[in-house]
Amino acid sequence: MNSQALTSSLIFILVYALIIADLLPRSITTLSGAVLLFILGIIKDTQVVSLINWEAMGLILGMFILVRILVESGFFDFLGSYVVKFSKGKPSIIFIGLAVVTGVLAAFMDSITVMLFMASLSIQIAKQLDANPVPFVLSQVAASNLGGSATLMGNPPNIILGTGLGISLEQYVIYLAPLVIILLFLNAYLFYFVNKNEFAKAKKLSESYVTSIKPFEHIKDSYMFYSGIFSFLLTVLFLIIHDKIGISVGHVGIIGATIGLILNARQLGNIWEKIDWEVIVFFATLFIIIGALEVTGVIQSIANLIIIFAKGSSFITKNILLWTSGILSAFIDNVPFAASMVPLIRLLAGKVPVTIISMGLITTFGTDVGGSMTPIGASPNVVGLSILKNAGIEVSWGEYMKRVAPITLLEIIISDLVFVLLYH
Repeated sequence: MNSQALTSSLIFILVYALIIADLLPRSITTLSGAVLLFILGIIKDTQVVSLINWEAMGLILGMFILVRILVESGFFDFLGSYVVKFSKGKPSIIFIGLAVVTGVLAAFMDSITVMLFMASLSIQIAKQLDANPVPFVLSQVAASNLGGSATLMGNPPNIILGTGLGISLEQYVIYLAPLVIILLFLNAYLFYFVNKNEFAKAKKLSESYVTSIKPFEHIKDSYMFYSGIFSFLLTVLFLIIHDKIGISVGHVGIIGATIGLILNARQLGNIWEKIDWEVIVFFATLFIIIGALEVTGVIQSIANLIIIFAKGSSFITKNILLWTSGILSAFIDNVPFAASMVPLIRLLAGKVPVTIISMGLITTFGTDVGGSMTPIGASPNVVGLSILKNAGIEVSWGEYMKRVAPITLLEIIISDLVFVLLYH
């Protein structure tokens, strides 16, 4: 390993350690790492544009804007009240329904936003049921990470891996979504089954209360609500047909967001100021740091080791990708991990007996779902536990692992069987 490769590796490790330690905002950490690479001459200014994944940046920004429009319109309040009304007040149906809805929403929207609303709603409902809100929130944490793996625009690792490896929304939906849908219902049922003793004393919501729920009264702005849904669905349609109409994924995200902003121009300031711009800076500078590992040959060295270890076996290759991504994502930030896997998988393509699409989808699933295993594995975990804490409920590492890790491991084992048998 030459000096530049060693230096870029050390900077990457330092940045990763600081992200895990959470001593500084992630954007400041990655920006500092990128600047250091410039100062040391490892990255040239002419390389920056090519190192940043602009497809991912465009789609991430576009989805942030579209989801914010829906948030401001009262979409999540409307949906939550509709789930409760549909359940007719039965605790079991409410529990399973909220978990499944969380997973479905996370397949198309930012999982942090989804968890903010669903966890808060669940705590309120659990109080009315005289039930422990912890199983509600933890089932939704797992569902959010699981559901987020089903589509191109689900979790950030999907966007990074999908755009970086050329995996379309259609391929996600055909090859990964059916497995995720089955596991979503299994996830909800297992959480309910494991915690059924806690629900034994839960009371059914009164018929008069359920009847009094008017979902449409929760909509804050009807015009924004319908125009937001229209813009979002139009964006999803464009993502499905983007190849046929000659538009890139990044452009689709920007076009969809632009349509949403034009239709809601009177709310532009309110929408714009609530976009998480720090995350945009984080992604852009992270791509530069990962790019340094690629141009200095570090990624190539890791790829060579995997090729040697895999010994030409598709079984070994699939399991390396699934379990490495699943276990590491339980303890480290899955966004930089996903970004580092893109060039690695590109180098593995053609040298191992698994297609680049299959490797990307397997890594996506492992990265997303593996993040459920620990309290720090993914952003929805942190958000869900934080909302519980704000409600006066502390969930320890031990309790979290006891409730969530076994179910998550079972889901990964089931997926492993599917990947080994059906993916090529």
